[in-house]
Amino acid sequence: MEVKLLSYSQLADKSQIVEGQTECDSIVMRAIAECYQTQPSPRALRQCFLKKHHSVFEHISFTFKVRNISRTCLAQLTRHRIASYTVESQRYNDYTKKAYRAVIPHTIVDDDVAYLMMMEHIKKSQEVYESLRKRGIPAQDARFVLPEATGVNLTFTMNARELMHAFDLRLAKDAQWEIRCLFTEILKLVKPLAPKTFEAYEVPNDLVSSQVYER
Repeated sequence: MEVKLLSYSQLADKSQIVEGQTECDSIVMRAIAECYQTQPSPRALRQCFLKKHHSVFEHISFTFKVRNISRTCLAQLTRHRIASYTVESQRYNDYTKKAYRAVIPHTIVDDDVAYLMMMEHIKKSQEVYESLRKRGIPAQDARFVLPEATGVNLTFTMNARELMHAFDLRLAKDAQWEIRCLFTEILKLVKPLAPKTFEAYEVPNDLVSSQVYER
């Protein structure tokens, strides 16, 4: 899995950066100050977080480029509906001509028999896909044989309020491992840009790894 930050909210007028604060945090603090007709401050931001006045966090957003997550992970990610997604198309991409990737869970990688079973299944699904394409079946229909493990790339944009909601759910210890890894990488990217906004969230230190098969 690769996660990169493409863009984030910035002030048009840099003089509006609150002294000692990052630009993203300053945007939130300025919005809070306007609401309450007070001076912008980290304390006011924290109070809004604690009192669940979370609409103020919608004023900053972040855009990410993600590579090699599974379709299983994608299905979970897109349940976060206050976001914008542009996803690699299996309708228009022909995987007889472009690289095909699959994500292998760590539990399967660590089990030799399970690993061989999964690799056999992945390679068989590719063979069937290629046979269907050779018979003239369009890519949008041939894709039906590809497994949930199939790797996918995407770009998505999410505001800080929705990121907080995602962190609450997806950084929990009982979250599915792949999406937990995804939002861990996202937290690493956004927290330095908005340390006061994301102050309550810590990067997990007990993550597992996976393997990406590519052909």
